[in-house]
Amino acid sequence: MQERKLTLIDIGAGALPSVTPVTAQNSSWFPTVYVSPETPPVDGVTPEPVADGVLIEWDAVDQAGVVYIIERGPAHDGPWAEIHRTTETRYLYSDGSGQKWYFRITASVRGKPGVGTVVEGTPTPTTAELIAAQQKLDKEIADRIEANALEAAARADGLAQAAQDLAFEARARADGVRQALDAVGVEAQERADELLNERMERSAAITELSHTQQSDHESLSRALSEVAAGSGTQFDSKRIWYFDDGVEGWTGNGEPGFDSGWLRPANANASPYVQSPDTLGLDAGTYSHVKLRVRKMGAPVWVGALRWVTVDDRDWKSVRTFEISEPVWDTNGIATVTAAEIPWAGEVAAFRVQLGDSQTVSHYYLIDWVAVGRPTPGAGVALVQEESVARVAADSIEASKRETLAVQLRGDYEGTDLSQVATGLFAAERDARVSADDASASAIETLRARMPVGDGPLATEASVTEESQVRADGDSANARNIELVQARMPAGDGKVASVEALDSVTAKVEETEQGLVSMGERVTSLNAQFDGEHAGEDDWNAGESDWSAGTVTIYTVIADGDHAQAKKTDAVTAEFGEFKAGVTDQIDAIADDVSAQAQQLVGVHAELEGKASTDAVNQLRSRVDQNADGITAVSEQLGSVKAEVADKASAQVVQGMQAQVQQNADGLSQVLAKAFLHLIADGGNGPLIGGMEIDNDGRVVNTRFLSSTFQIIAPGADRGMEWRDGYLRVWNGAAQRIIGTGFGNNMEGLMDYFGPNVGAGAASKSNAVMWMDSGGNAYWGGALAAGVLRNAVQTTSIVMTGTQLVCGPFSSNGRNKSVVVSFSRTVTMTKSAFGSDGFVAGAGENTCTINIYRKVENDPETFWTQMVARGGVSIFNETDGPDTAYAQWGGAVTLNDGADGSRQRQYRAEIVGASEQQVAHQSGNFNGRTIEQSMSIVSVET
Repeated sequence: MQERKLTLIDIGAGALPSVTPVTAQNSSWFPTVYVSPETPPVDGVTPEPVADGVLIEWDAVDQAGVVYIIERGPAHDGPWAEIHRTTETRYLYSDGSGQKWYFRITASVRGKPGVGTVVEGTPTPTTAELIAAQQKLDKEIADRIEANALEAAARADGLAQAAQDLAFEARARADGVRQALDAVGVEAQERADELLNERMERSAAITELSHTQQSDHESLSRALSEVAAGSGTQFDSKRIWYFDDGVEGWTGNGEPGFDSGWLRPANANASPYVQSPDTLGLDAGTYSHVKLRVRKMGAPVWVGALRWVTVDDRDWKSVRTFEISEPVWDTNGIATVTAAEIPWAGEVAAFRVQLGDSQTVSHYYLIDWVAVGRPTPGAGVALVQEESVARVAADSIEASKRETLAVQLRGDYEGTDLSQVATGLFAAERDARVSADDASASAIETLRARMPVGDGPLATEASVTEESQVRADGDSANARNIELVQARMPAGDGKVASVEALDSVTAKVEETEQGLVSMGERVTSLNAQFDGEHAGEDDWNAGESDWSAGTVTIYTVIADGDHAQAKKTDAVTAEFGEFKAGVTDQIDAIADDVSAQAQQLVGVHAELEGKASTDAVNQLRSRVDQNADGITAVSEQLGSVKAEVADKASAQVVQGMQAQVQQNADGLSQVLAKAFLHLIADGGNGPLIGGMEIDNDGRVVNTRFLSSTFQIIAPGADRGMEWRDGYLRVWNGAAQRIIGTGFGNNMEGLMDYFGPNVGAGAASKSNAVMWMDSGGNAYWGGALAAGVLRNAVQTTSIVMTGTQLVCGPFSSNGRNKSVVVSFSRTVTMTKSAFGSDGFVAGAGENTCTINIYRKVENDPETFWTQMVARGGVSIFNETDGPDTAYAQWGGAVTLNDGADGSRQRQYRAEIVGASEQQVAHQSGNFNGRTIEQSMSIVSVET
């Protein structure tokens, strides 16, 4: 047997036995000190306010001997006071104060505590506090309805003002166009007047004046006029490479690529460039400009530079570098790059072009064409040098023609004031111009006829003016036509009556820094005006009022790289002295790459200036948006009618509807449908507001009324219901029921009345079949018939163990009572993420143990029976939708109670135990958990 060495340890106060060796002995083994594991924190702590307390539940800590310490504190970081210790995973804290507390739950294993978990909980307030809170909530609801009404009224008033502003803006827009064109006609008239006033008498004569001028740069011909020309330039290329069939001899630091007519510099981490063929032989003094058409792909960084070598010096030197500024890119990432006045000298053999600091697979530049040349005058010279050299022409061509036909009938008048003579005028002016930069043409025609003022024929003036313009250049194309028809009586500022008709059409397409934009507009107006002070003396309001009537219609369309928009505005106005009326209708539709919206605004306005006004307005709006957050679709309507006497009284009705659907990136949708009707009346003592609001979010429909009275009456008025002044009255034929306060004889204090249908004011104890009053008194004057006695109670508390329910005490007729106790509970768990992970069921089972007790009058309560409700777990996992798991409990028992005759009964059910099957989600957590629970006792005696 092998000997084993021993080590003795002194654990006492005295000396060791004498047999112990004196010398130290080394042991071959040592004891291992046990270290307990760390106590984990408590997870899943959920506080649930209950009647006069807070129920706190948490997940179990998986260690033997665990004890949970519950502490309470006034703040999240304490100070803490221990209030309970338990081995259960729930604790019911009782406190009816309604004060908010913080609770810390700490797990302790064999005296070793872990990290505490802090939650916030507020016990359910007391009954008095609940009453006060409910009263406050009711007041807040009423205040919110009133605030919503005032806000909607303010929006409607803003829309009414906006409609008037639109009408004013439309009239101003038409007036601006009319005034500009009217000035053209006036100018033509003034020129004719000067001509006609040169001499009082004219004889037949023909005067011709012609002049020609020829030089190296200008050819000019004049006939009774002088024609002036401007200047312009264009680009004359010496060499141009289109890259239609390949790289056309271009190289670089890496072989450049060719992609459908685009030259692509080779990928490089630094200074990527392409190089022209080295046989250019360019005269540097003549050709000092280089142009390129470039497209950027992705997001390359611009570093533009041009370098060159000459025939005599073919070394690429840094001093021969010309920096190129980054151009303005259009919406497709395309721009024309110009390097102008390059300071090269001698005979250029080749040049290099660098566009970016690097060239990668996803961030790079492409070149459509490269041209080297010079600016030069002359149409077409930029492309054909020989023609430029062969023919020296002006840099623009212009032709214009002006015609004037004027007549006048003077009679014996010899003055120069042409308003005293009859005149007629036709004036036409045409102009066409072409330069290196643009081409334009315009035409103006004016017809005017006037009769003199005075005692002669009726003074009148009529005119027709038309202006047309077209213009095209490298960046834009414009066309416009305006026609104005006018009739006045008489002429001049003292006109009595006038009518004007205007039609203006404009079309424009232009290239801007933001891209290509096309716009069109049409303005049509018709206006008639009358000055009352010139009316006949027999008129009842002669000399007192002016009147006018007008219509304006404006059409606008816009389309560019960012959006498309179409708008139409109609304005109709009529004024007679202080009375004014108008109707405005605007329709607007706009769409871009993330949204589409449409709107119509109709406003009707009438007023007695400074005294009274009325407005009716209706707005329709629809919008659909799509962005990274999802899709939103909204449709709205807001309408209002309003009448107001200035500073005295007003009445307004505002109604609106809204429908909205939102779908987020996860596919989850939110819906909302709501409508409201608000009535606001102010008789001088402040606004009184009433109305209704209704909304539906797909889960709950809420309807709220704000009204002094509320009545529902059936056709024929034989039955109905009304609420007013704190009581509810329901009637059918000759009978009525009234519940509430403030009705009948005030001295009787009625709170509940059933009797003949004599109305609320005549209800009294003397004519009632049944009544109850505020003093707790009651009376039943009818007949009782034997039948079924039914008593039932229910609780929907979601707490399991500890929840109890009491039915009774109640009276009995001594017959058998069928007592049904039932229990149901459903826990719904959801996970909204998509994927293959899902819910899985674990150990345990769903059970709920309920004890049922019976009590007869004042006898002690006795245990009657025990019921166990059971259930299971249902799991529905979806790869392309949310996952759902349902944990369910359910059970019922029917008991018969036929003993103890007609003595009062009471039944009580109490949950004394429960268990739950574990459910977890493979992703580690889930984001939705709802609980529904019901326990009921129903007693039926037949």
